Amino acid sequence: MSALRKVGELTIAHLINDIYAPVLMALQPVLITMYGYGYFEAALLPVVHSLTSSLLQPLFGYLADNKGMKVSVGISILLSGIGVSVLGLIPDHYLIMLGCVALSGVGHASFHPGALCQVNTLATGNSRGKLTSLFVVGGNMGMALGPIIAGIILTTGGVPQVIWLIIPAIATALFLHLHPLEDICTIKHERQNTIKEDWKPVILLFSGATLRSWVTFGGMTFLPTYLVLEGYSLLEATTLVSIMMIAGVAGQLGGGILSDRIGRKQVIVFTTIASIPAFIAILLTHGIFLIASMMIFGFLLWSSFSVTIAMSHEMIPTKVGLISGLFLGIAMGAGAIGVSVSGIIADIVGLYTSLQVFPVILIITSCIFMLVKNPKSHS
Repeated sequence: MSALRKVGELTIAHLINDIYAPVLMALQPVLITMYGYGYFEAALLPVVHSLTSSLLQPLFGYLADNKGMKVSVGISILLSGIGVSVLGLIPDHYLIMLGCVALSGVGHASFHPGALCQVNTLATGNSRGKLTSLFVVGGNMGMALGPIIAGIILTTGGVPQVIWLIIPAIATALFLHLHPLEDICTIKHERQNTIKEDWKPVILLFSGATLRSWVTFGGMTFLPTYLVLEGYSLLEATTLVSIMMIAGVAGQLGGGILSDRIGRKQVIVFTTIASIPAFIAILLTHGIFLIASMMIFGFLLWSSFSVTIAMSHEMIPTKVGLISGLFLGIAMGAGAIGVSVSGIIADIVGLYTSLQVFPVILIITSCIFMLVKNPKSHS
C-alpha cells in the first residue's frame, strides 16, 4: 500500500474524530439564547474539551515515542463521539455536561499523537509538507462539517437531537474493529548524537501557534453568535462558519504544498500577516463582502497550521509524538484559555469589542513567527 493511501486512511479517521469538537461551538447560540447560559459558561464547554485534550496529548505523545503505547483509533473516536452526543440528553445539567465534554477530550487527545507518528514515518523528504497537510486537512474537514451537521440538527429538532450524532462514532469504531489500521510507527530508541536539537525556535513556534489557536478557536466559538446577533439565522450562521473552515481546508493543502517549494517560515509569516485585514473586514462588512472576508480569513489563517507541525517535526525529529502533543494539545489548550478570556471580555463590554482584540493578537503572532529560525534538514 502506498504512503499516500495509508495517510488517506488516517485522514478519514481524523475527519470522523474531529467532527465532534465543533459541535460545541454550534451549541453556543442555543445555550446562550434559549437556555440562559452566559458567554463564559457556554464558552467553557469547548474550553474544557480543549484543555483536557491539550493536557493529555503530550502524555500520549510521550508514550507513543518511547513505549509504542497508543490507544486504538476506534476507541479514541468512540470516546470523542459519546462525550459530545450525550449532551443532547442533559442540556440543563451543566456540571454533567462539563464531565461529558472532558470525556470527549480524552478521546480527542488519544487519537492525534499516535496517528501523527505514523504520518511522520510515511511523510519524508519533499513530500512531508503535502502528506502532513493531507492528514491535518482530515481534521479540519471534520471541524468544518461539524457545525453544518449540528446546525441542521439544532434547527430541525433542537438540542435533544444531538444524541443522534453518536451514530458516526459507533459505526466508525465498529468498522475499525473489523478492519483495523496497520500500525507502522516505530519506536526510536537510538539518540541522534550527531544532531543538536535546538529547542529555542521550537518554543517561539509553539508560542506563535498558541496565540494563533486563540484566534482560531475564538472565531469558531464566537462568530456563530456574532452572526446571529447580526440577523442571520442559526443555520445560516453555522453554515457560514463551516464555509470559512472549508476555505481553511483549501488553505491547509495550499500552504503545505507551497511550503515544500518556498519554505515553511515564508508561508507561516505571510499567511498570518495577510489574515489580519481579512478578519477586520469580517467586523466591518455585511452580506457578500462578509462571506468573502470569512472565506479569505479561513484560507489564510489555516494555511500555516499543518506547516508549523511539519516545521516542528524537522526541528526535533526524535520527538515526533511529544512535539505533536505539544502543538495539537498544549498550544490549542492554551489558545482555548484565551477563548475563555474573550468570553469574559464579551460578558463585560460586549461581543463586538471582544472580537476587536483578535487582530492585535495576530499582529503579535506574526512578530513571533518572524523570529523563528528555519530548521536545518535532517532527512
